[in-house]
Amino acid sequence: MNATWPLASLRLSHSGLVLTAARKRFHLTPADVVAAYPCSNPPFAKGIGIETRDGQVLVFWTSEGYAVLPALQAAGFPISPEPRRASEEIRAARQRVGPIGSARRRFALRGVFFLAGLLYCVLMKPVLAPDTSWATIILLPLAGVALYGLLYLRRK
Repeated sequence: MNATWPLASLRLSHSGLVLTAARKRFHLTPADVVAAYPCSNPPFAKGIGIETRDGQVLVFWTSEGYAVLPALQAAGFPISPEPRRASEEIRAARQRVGPIGSARRRFALRGVFFLAGLLYCVLMKPVLAPDTSWATIILLPLAGVALYGLLYLRRK
């Protein structure tokens, strides 16, 4: 995961580290973390990367990394001073953990593509092709939308 303020927050307390982003909340203790490290995404972005024991990489973009890493170290989190490139770390984590998203979500997206294609066909038939049969009007664009949806989901 990849986030910054105001869409995300990073909070350190006596109970551990809490990273909140995109309606997800990660509660991490020093035992959950392999390493916290400075990371960047050239030319300007700087942040803190956190690699968890289950193989995930969380990146919090902040210009205050020089202050956050010593605070994490003082709280007992393992720190790696060697800077890393965020894009490479996230790519490697995706290969280890797999794509993010459940089968249910992917199925729901296919349904959305299907309904969008169907709605488009029904609304546009009187305008674009009033003399064409309903079967042709519905099947051709719907097949295109379905194909696009499948290809889009395959890339993710």
